[in-house]
Amino acid sequence: MIRINLLPADHRRGNRISPKVLATSFGSALAVAASIGWFGIVYFGQLGELESQHATLAAELQQKSKKVGYFDKLEANRQDYGTRVQTIQEIGRSRRVWSKFMDELIDTVNNGGDTERHLAWFDQVTVKTDPKLRAASVTLPGWVQGNDMARVANLHRDIEQAPFFPDLAAKSGPNGKQVPSKDRIPPEAFQMSIELKFKPPAEQTKGTPPAAPKK
Repeated sequence: MIRINLLPADHRRGNRISPKVLATSFGSALAVAASIGWFGIVYFGQLGELESQHATLAAELQQKSKKVGYFDKLEANRQDYGTRVQTIQEIGRSRRVWSKFMDELIDTVNNGGDTERHLAWFDQVTVKTDPKLRAASVTLPGWVQGNDMARVANLHRDIEQAPFFPDLAAKSGPNGKQVPSKDRIPPEAFQMSIELKFKPPAEQTKGTPPAAPKK
């Protein structure tokens, strides 16, 4: 006998879904949702932590970059300072301290007040320099009192014992002529000129020669 079920499909017993299947599907859905939620929590939590670490490292790197830049500037300044110091030292070595030379010359000419050995004075001091050779020459026209040429020679011997003498490349020899003058007492005196040619500063000695006993 043929039966025809006119109930809707949802109310038919033969087509109803089993509660076990529904429970299993629901449990699976919950498991998947829980897994997705856990993954999201872990993923975004680690991402936030990594972003925080990245921000911290970026800030530290920026600070270190500033320090590196500051150090580079200090190093550049140090090198520039070293170059300037070297330049100043080279200039100092290439310069002649003329005040020192004049002091030594005056001491030599005065000879400690020993006028018996020589009594000399100069009309002027002329200095000529050679920029290319960085050398200089000094001309000293002047007088030696008396009528004995030996006094002129004594002056030259004292100059040869002066501290600046090792720095000379050449020196003129003793010379002069008698030029009496009624304006001087005594009137006799030798008119003479001394020329000193200095070595370039790089060739000069730094030491002071020992003074020889004067005769």
